Amino acid sequence: MKLVNVRLGPDDARLVAELKARGASLSDVVRRALRVEAALLSARAVKPAEILAEIAARYPTPGTARHSEPLASRDARAARRFIRSRLRRRR
Repeated sequence: MKLVNVRLGPDDARLVAELKARGASLSDVVRRALRVEAALLSARAVKPAEILAEIAARYPTPGTARHSEPLASRDARAARRFIRSRLRRRR
């Protein structure tokens, strides 16, 4: 069994003292809290595709954004033309 030490602030230490005075087992309280937190975290698990869809919905691409044609990675001439077009000054 693993032993975990936790530093408590004054408010938390006061709560621990109250729980002990009322006969509560601190170990049981911590175990329950860990299980509840783990259940909450697993319920919040989201897939990356869902995160990206949410970002796209929240921050849509402006209508003025330029979409370039897919660049063939083995076509050097097309790559040069593409790079030059991006480097030209826009007036």
